[in-house]
Amino acid sequence: MTGSLARRYARALLELARDANALDATGQELAATAAAFNEPRLRAVVLNPAVDGAARRRVVAGVIGALGASPSVANLVKLLADRDRLSILSQVAQAYEELVDAEIGRTRVRITSATPLGAAEKAELTDLAKRLAGAEQVVVTTAVDAELLGGVVLDVHGTVWDGSLRTQLARISKDMAGNA
Repeated sequence: MTGSLARRYARALLELARDANALDATGQELAATAAAFNEPRLRAVVLNPAVDGAARRRVVAGVIGALGASPSVANLVKLLADRDRLSILSQVAQAYEELVDAEIGRTRVRITSATPLGAAEKAELTDLAKRLAGAEQVVVTTAVDAELLGGVVLDVHGTVWDGSLRTQLARISKDMAGNA
């Protein structure tokens, strides 16, 4: 239920951002706002039903003002606060990001490697991810996981291509155990 609710709020914000020709800017602002409201001490106040509703709304308005949020993002956050739904703000930001990606044909890719990637390696893997995803535009995030031992793992929209040494060794071990 919460996911579909978050998606409805995200769609409404997307319409406003599209009209203002500010899809990416709104997404970045929404993500920053969601991150601010994820701060544990702030969450303890704005999500606490024991705190007076008017006081919570004043705190929300103060935070929004301090962040310099645009009217569309500020109104969304205030609406969520008024309806005691501020807890789904991060989900709204995630849903918004997914909707924008789908609209502009962008794919998000996560590359995990055993060691940090050089610029040439990252560029080559980005090109591979574009071909695998069939997308012209990809946003790449990288991570390092020493347990991979070597190689890389590409995660393109939930489809994982695992070329890590760890997985290859596990496969060989399984094959050897099966033949014994």
